[in-house]
Amino acid sequence: MKKVVFLLLGIASFNLACTRDDICTPETSKTPLLIIKFFNAENPEAPKSVNAFTVFRPQDEFSLFAPITADSIALPLDTNADLTEYFFVSNANDSLPLADFISFTYNRKDEFINRACAFRTNFTNLDFTLENPTQQSWIDEIIIRTDSVNARNQNEAHLSIFH
Repeated sequence: MKKVVFLLLGIASFNLACTRDDICTPETSKTPLLIIKFFNAENPEAPKSVNAFTVFRPQDEFSLFAPITADSIALPLDTNADLTEYFFVSNANDSLPLADFISFTYNRKDEFINRACAFRTNFTNLDFTLENPTQQSWIDEIIIRTDSVNARNQNEAHLSIFH
């Protein structure tokens, strides 16, 4: 009986010792992703999916994901540098895929969440460079909707790409 009482007291004191800061729930927003929506260049209000779309970094051997058909995407920005570069590839399954190289620049600001989750990085002053459009380019225009990528605006597009 004494063992049970001590066990219950131990469990109770352990639970009381945990504070809200000791738990990082899955719902807690971490470092935000760059949200990009794709639109029809001929009808700018109409979303338009990109066929066999994928993205890869110049330094990586493989793409971030297998080719998909999507009208929006969420991509990570580099938290250790003020620059992230990607190749955006359309029709990736074709013998001649269409590719555009985009460089994203931004300022980073670390924000403390709590002891369990630690920090997240927010991004401000987002800008981009669409490198040398060619015959194999598929992107017509890019518009920045908001130049701040943070945990508070993860439900809206930061960029619109027209193709």
